[in-house]
Formats: sequence, structure tokens, C-alpha cells
Amino acid sequence: MNFNFFFKICNLYYNEYFFRIKSQSLFMHSPLLLLSLFLLLLFILIIITEVMYRYLKISAEKSRKFLHVSGGLFCLLLPSFFNSHWWVLILAAAAFILLLITYLKKMLPSIHLTQRRSIGSVIFPIPVYICFLIAEIKHNDLFFYLPISLLAIADTAAEIGGNQWGYLSRQFFNGQKTLIGSLSFFIAAFIICFAWLFFGYHYPIVEIIEMSLLIALLSCVAELFTLHGWDNLSVPAVTLILLEVFL
Repeated sequence: MNFNFFFKICNLYYNEYFFRIKSQSLFMHSPLLLLSLFLLLLFILIIITEVMYRYLKISAEKSRKFLHVSGGLFCLLLPSFFNSHWWVLILAAAAFILLLITYLKKMLPSIHLTQRRSIGSVIFPIPVYICFLIAEIKHNDLFFYLPISLLAIADTAAEIGGNQWGYLSRQFFNGQKTLIGSLSFFIAAFIICFAWLFFGYHYPIVEIIEMSLLIALLSCVAELFTLHGWDNLSVPAVTLILLEVFL
């Protein structure tokens, strides 16, 4: 009786282990399945954003920030699941086409309705793919993680800081940019750079501080002088160039 119980326990653990291995193998060898899952999750994020705007009466600025941050953090999962840029290209192209059509048709106000003209939400998938492609070529995921992190978090910090306290500081380009917003971007960018370089890649502390300061400063300048949402391209571009110089 005891032996039968022992064999049942062993059989249970074996079946569970086999199921996990089989499941992992299924996902690892079925990028099409993963692509479908990521597309589904993208649509769910968009639906949540629209529900926040239409039914929870959250302003378009806040719902757009939600998608900007959650979508950016969502994209940080891509290197863990895809080892070829072609799959990311399909995902980015699908997202770009969807966002472009809804922008032109004036649909999804939760994403596209802004106080000033901006195409930032439409072009967001473009730097995601470019950074993934370059990271794959360089065999260094930092070329993906750092620019997308700055795009998702530091850019949002600039917008929040500018909207909340921008009136207290000097304004530029007819109020589209503020000194407080740029300072918020710089602080967030420095913290993000330092965190990735220190915890993720363990560079020497002096190099980390130098790289973090320079990347934060120049990407901040790029964000300041790029209008109408084009900073979604300029900030990752500057970050990629500086990573190429440093690494």
C-alpha cells in the first residue's frame, strides 16, 4: 500500500514535469503561437485603455499615458520570447497599421486625442522594432532594453512633470515643452540608465555614472527639441548612438 502511494506520487511529479517541459517546448518552438499571444495582449491593453476613457471617464491624456507606459513595459518582454527580429517586425507592423488607421479615422480617442497635434502613439512601434533589430545584430540586449525603458518611463515622466508643474518654470515652443518637464525626464533617464548598467550589466561604477549622465543629458536635449511626438524616435536614436560609442 505504501509502495503504491509512493509510485503514485512519483508518477504525479513525473507527469507534471513532463507537462512543463512540453509546454515550454511548445512555446519555444512555436513563435507563431507566441506572436498570436502578444497580439492578443496588445489588443487587451488597447481595450483596457478605451474602457478607462469611455466608461471610467479618465481623461485622454491619462489613458494615453497608461498605454504608453504599459505598452513600453510590455515590449521589454520581447527579447525573452523572440530570438528573431522578423517576428517582432510582424508584431510592430500590425501595431503600427492599427494605430495609423485609427489615427486617420479619428478612432480610439483614448490614445490619439491630445491637446496638441502629436503622432507619437502611431510611431511608437517603429523604435521598438529598430531597437530589437540592432540589439540582435549587436548581440547585446542593452541596445533594446535601455532605449525602450527611456521611451516608456522617462518620456512619460517629462509629460507628467510638465503638465503638473510646468507653469512654474520656463516654457518653450509655445508651451509644448517646459524646463520642469525636461528636468523630470533627465532625472528619470539617469535613474533608468544607472539601474540597467549597474544591476543588469555590472559595469564599473565610474563608467556607469559617466554613461548615465551623458545618455540622460543628450536624450533629454533630444526630447526637448523634438515636437509633435517625434521624440519617440529621437530619444531611442540618441540612446542607440551613445551606446554604440560607449560599448
